[in-house]
Amino acid sequence: MQTVQFGLGQDITDISEAAIETLIALIKRGHGLALLCSGGKDSSCVTILGLEAIRRATAAGIVQSQHYLSTSETTIENPSMVQHVLRFLNDIENYCALHNMPIDIHITQPSLASQFVVSTIGRGTLVRTVQNSVKDGASKRQCSDDWKVQPQIRLKKKIAQDALSKGFREPISVLGTRFAENTTRAGNMTARGERSDVATRGANGDLTVSVIAKWSTDEVWTFLSQFTDESMYPFPSPASARSIIRLHELYRDASDGVFGVVLGDGGTKKACGARHGCTFCLIAGEQDKSMESMVREPQHAHMAGLNRYRNYLAATQWDLNAREIVGRTISKAGYVRIQPDVYSFEHRMRLLRYLLTLDAIEVDRAEVHEAKLWSGLIPDTEANRELCEIQFEMINLQQLVAIDFQLGMHQYCPHAHPANSVWYEIRTLGRRYDIPDVPVPAVKQPIPSYGWYEVGQFDKMVPTEGLRDYANELWNPYLHSDRVSAYAQTTDAERVTYFEEEDQLAVDAELACSFVTCTFDATYHQQVQSFTGLEGVRFWLNEAILKLPKGMSAKYQYMAKRGEYFSNLVDRLNIASTDLENYLKANSITDAAHQALLEKASANSYPLLSLSDDEPAFVVV
Repeated sequence: MQTVQFGLGQDITDISEAAIETLIALIKRGHGLALLCSGGKDSSCVTILGLEAIRRATAAGIVQSQHYLSTSETTIENPSMVQHVLRFLNDIENYCALHNMPIDIHITQPSLASQFVVSTIGRGTLVRTVQNSVKDGASKRQCSDDWKVQPQIRLKKKIAQDALSKGFREPISVLGTRFAENTTRAGNMTARGERSDVATRGANGDLTVSVIAKWSTDEVWTFLSQFTDESMYPFPSPASARSIIRLHELYRDASDGVFGVVLGDGGTKKACGARHGCTFCLIAGEQDKSMESMVREPQHAHMAGLNRYRNYLAATQWDLNAREIVGRTISKAGYVRIQPDVYSFEHRMRLLRYLLTLDAIEVDRAEVHEAKLWSGLIPDTEANRELCEIQFEMINLQQLVAIDFQLGMHQYCPHAHPANSVWYEIRTLGRRYDIPDVPVPAVKQPIPSYGWYEVGQFDKMVPTEGLRDYANELWNPYLHSDRVSAYAQTTDAERVTYFEEEDQLAVDAELACSFVTCTFDATYHQQVQSFTGLEGVRFWLNEAILKLPKGMSAKYQYMAKRGEYFSNLVDRLNIASTDLENYLKANSITDAAHQALLEKASANSYPLLSLSDDEPAFVVV
């Protein structure tokens, strides 16, 4: 085994062995290790250390709790990093099976309803930015908490319960945090009392140990560099040499090619400011510098369109013409606020077309790349073979159905299955939609208020039925005779179309694939133009392709009635849908007049909450 000297004169073997012995001691005490792997250098280092501790404990015959390795997939992670992590996890899975190690691998995701594309394109939720992520004077990355932190916390609670039921102690999270990362991180670690040699309990009650807390960046890379060549392995490697080299390349490519780390024996090493976070993250600033650097490299050029999409989101975030002005909550007086709020229907449709186009282009790219490889037009390297695979799909078919369901309830939805239609036009008819340049990005401005418009209980001037479907009630006894009822009721006892429930919003993957890719053909595409958006919504529910979250049927009925109300209002007034906003502005009352009505009102309001407020914002795969 080769010994590498560096930094403060410490021996990499000494500090890595000390970390492993710390973890083995925790295993002997009956704790399982919770290895949290993001795919970055620090978490990769900790993962290798933790796996070696488990391997040695297994070889020594130590009775162990079940360990687990988990990674968070927000569904919009940097595609190159996602591909790296999946291959890294595949290495680990094979390694653990070979050594008969008691460890499970988990990938956590946000719930379908709270995933970026469903929330932003389906419901119009504004993208998280620096400006809208500040609360009480402090920056709050709610998206990170919803998509990463909370899913991991819930997973650990579930595994802790299982461990305790089998007589073991609670699992300990092995963190990759280091004091040398930056001053802020060091301060936070100190405040939490993190240590590298013993487990400590944080304010949230979680047991953690930061075995590389005192390591420098040089030490992290020196440790990893040992696994690029079998002759340098300090112990059996759970990762292939290709995985470690690929990780180094990801950092280099995200740093304008001037990354100061040289893998292997010797070479200059220095810190790297590269990040590999969410593809569409706007909290990173006006530009994602790491992504901008990566797409200049041939092996990451396929992500250039995603970066353009991200920059388009940034440029239009304050474009109030891309906002919906109809409020989502009925006040106690029976009014809704008329004020720019979430993204408008048309803007959501633009975002949908652009992103589905990028997915289609990626499919084409992979096919062309594979043809070039096998015809000898490009070198037959491992990197080129990896690029033969489709590198990303930003909108999968389950997400597409959820988006279609949400869009179908909007008052401006022109026909049934709007998202399905776009998918068909792009994937089958070959249409493409280019992301436009925005020469002058919209600047932050005060949000104007146009007053309040009276809707009653969505029954002022026009009737609404929402999710009720008389045709389904007539046909279900013949088409679905096994059902106990031809219809269903909401939690508010309103009769609606038949629906089924799950713990959270769910789409049957097999049924979604069958309908979107097989049933939805040219004839279907033409026919849906004659049906309303709500008829498409009722179809998803009645066919049990989409299932509602338990106890939330009244909320979805509210959403459906809201959209139907304003659609019916257009018909009642005999105006074009494009004139509706002007009508609402002209016929709204002032804040003062509305406040006077509130003082006399006694009716209950009907709030439309964010879906993620009422259902778990995670799923474990």
